[in-house]
Amino acid sequence: MSSVPQQPGGWWHDYVCPTHGIELGARDGDEFLCDHGCRLTGDKVEAAWLALEHQALARAARVAARRYALHGDTADRERAVELVLDYSALYVQISAGGWSDKSESWMLQGKLFAQALSEAQWAVGFADGIITLGPIHELRESTDLSRTLDGLGETLAESRRILVEDRDDQRSNYTAWLDAAARLVALASHTLGGPAVAPQFAAVVFDHMQLAVRSDGWEWEASTYYHVFVLRAYLLGLRGIELAELPADVVVTLRRMVDVLVSIAAPDGFLPALHDGPYDRVAMHREVLEICTLGAQLFSDTGLTTVQSWVVERLGADHDGLEWMLDGWFVGAPLDRAPVVVGSRAFEDAGYVVLRDSRNRMVGILDAGPHGGAHGHFDKLALYLYGDGPKWQPAPAVPPYGHALRRSYYARTIAHPTVRVDGADQVEASAEITEWDAAASRVTAVTTTAIEGVRLSRTVQLADGLLVDVVHVVCDDGEPHEISLGLRPAVDFSVVVAGDSWRSTWGAASGAGLTGAHAKPTLSRGQAGLTGWHRASGNATLELAAGRGPSDDPSRLQHVGDWSMTASAATFVSVYSFDPEFSLDTVEADFSDTAVRITIPTAAPDSSLIEVGL
Repeated sequence: MSSVPQQPGGWWHDYVCPTHGIELGARDGDEFLCDHGCRLTGDKVEAAWLALEHQALARAARVAARRYALHGDTADRERAVELVLDYSALYVQISAGGWSDKSESWMLQGKLFAQALSEAQWAVGFADGIITLGPIHELRESTDLSRTLDGLGETLAESRRILVEDRDDQRSNYTAWLDAAARLVALASHTLGGPAVAPQFAAVVFDHMQLAVRSDGWEWEASTYYHVFVLRAYLLGLRGIELAELPADVVVTLRRMVDVLVSIAAPDGFLPALHDGPYDRVAMHREVLEICTLGAQLFSDTGLTTVQSWVVERLGADHDGLEWMLDGWFVGAPLDRAPVVVGSRAFEDAGYVVLRDSRNRMVGILDAGPHGGAHGHFDKLALYLYGDGPKWQPAPAVPPYGHALRRSYYARTIAHPTVRVDGADQVEASAEITEWDAAASRVTAVTTTAIEGVRLSRTVQLADGLLVDVVHVVCDDGEPHEISLGLRPAVDFSVVVAGDSWRSTWGAASGAGLTGAHAKPTLSRGQAGLTGWHRASGNATLELAAGRGPSDDPSRLQHVGDWSMTASAATFVSVYSFDPEFSLDTVEADFSDTAVRITIPTAAPDSSLIEVGL
């Protein structure tokens, strides 16, 4: 009896509860369970489960092979060999039938999986298990394994040809994985007595970096997940490479890619889930951990210690230890390339601006870049806020792609802390960073294309326990429109009116306080949560409503705020206090046609004055 399922896998993104929007959990007979109590059946969800199960078993083969290599336990050897040989027999059988009939029209087809991308990911794990086991007689003597490696090589090559030549999409993240898988399959074949691995297998990985990575280190789509996805493919695909022989431009690119993660990480190590990708998923946490581990073999200091600690703690019992067993991935000592200094930083190509206070207690990220292709969101000039633990106003990410909410809510403007006009979503657009002062942690960005006939600008400054946020909107036609700025918390959130301004409290119930200050009233000084006020340039409303929080559970209700006024132009001023040693008593905002002057009391004799041109 085979140790692996005998049916091909579908599209894992279909493994999602249609009612709650969360990824499904365990299988119970023919039923697939949702954490909220739903029990689902059907061919599509079973095919999605199979896709995940095949990946899990490839990982199990890697774990068993690595354990055997480290400890010599024959049970681990037997388990790894069993999985490799059973998958070899299955692949020979399934690939004989040609391309998967489970593929949708837009997919790059696989054979064992609906998607060639999934096949490539599986092949990397499968090949790693073989390479780690080495040229043992059970593997060398298996005709099925030899045929499987040859067949995988042909499948990967043809999928790449279709993607690069027929679809003219060489910079796709798929290409990175097809190239990584092709090189590891070639290494596995060589391990069992096949030909030496041709230099071209590494050369195409290098070529992809030049096409797909921006000058500031971001993968071109500027999604945290797809950045991780592609960086991991590069690191895996370069197994066995001589580090001292890496081209200089490749070293620079990989250092910049790792530095992106160093720069955007929240104070506690959480990686903001910018644009498409999961918000909080075990599989992604494992991927990040693998980058931390392989990155530490590539560079003597990755700068990812805090990120690694957060991921390990978050995984808990879901960490099977694989990443601790990946020694010797590259040949030679790690390269001495220092990480970026953690602080405020502008990614001028990707368009993200990271504001970080000097004591690393708060991070604000302003989205002012290009749309990002199919994985971009309609969120120009959104401002995301993270603390050392609390995620006050995070990028929401998306649920599995098989759920309608990915497009109908989470990619839309309504899900993001930015501007809508007359209730409409923004369109695909970019923004321009017009002012950037790293020393002062101050940025201004402008877009005139996100909403037709509307100019949006946002100025953000972070210093001394305060974040000041000024959003200015001008409608070109001079007519009144409903202008709304979204507040999209992921913590307990409350709002109270105070004269012509509002006080908002973020996370006070959990003791992790961020408060929005947007211009006047008084805080009770013994209060655990921090406070402040919001004030607009005209007659406005700030409506507290039931909405959705981050996409890890779209069914979870979350208080959100919609701050609106009807006018041809509007300015929204917010001051956020996150320093428990400092309490805002009053904030004054004076508006004119050309500027807003914000006065904030400080411990010094003179109040702090911040002026923002409009």
